Amino acid sequence: MGITDELREYTEKQIKWLDMSKVHYRKLFSIADRIDAEHESACAEAYGNGVQSVGLPDMTAYVKLPVDADGELIHVGDMMENIVCPSVHRVATGVGVECFYGWDEGNGRYSQFDANCYRHYHAPTVEDVLREFAAQVTNGGRVHGALNIDSAIAECAPLLRLAGED
Repeated sequence: MGITDELREYTEKQIKWLDMSKVHYRKLFSIADRIDAEHESACAEAYGNGVQSVGLPDMTAYVKLPVDADGELIHVGDMMENIVCPSVHRVATGVGVECFYGWDEGNGRYSQFDANCYRHYHAPTVEDVLREFAAQVTNGGRVHGALNIDSAIAECAPLLRLAGED
């Protein structure tokens, strides 16, 4: 039972015993309603600032959501990619202080991961693949001084599909 529920319950009991006027009764309920509205507003603002409510057996606690390497908040359900090894993706199944939890394929169990070692995964677009290709065939694509276009094509071609293909 919340504090405002206690106030309403007490007011209902007192109105019977002390012959409290309806005006006082309505005033106390109005105050309780304003307290509830302020509390809801504060919770919504906190959530917008990266604080998540976490239910505990006897109380409710609030945890500041972790941020990824780019400073974005990590929420449960977000797909994350490792910044050192971008092919490693994990779904955040829980959050903690500067960390998130998810399935670790390598160990075959749920594990804790440092938030600052991951960023949100975004599926590459055609533009992303073309940028990577362009970088490889320009300055970054030179191998021992020779332009290595064939290896750049071989790496980027599987990522591109013609319109109409699956």
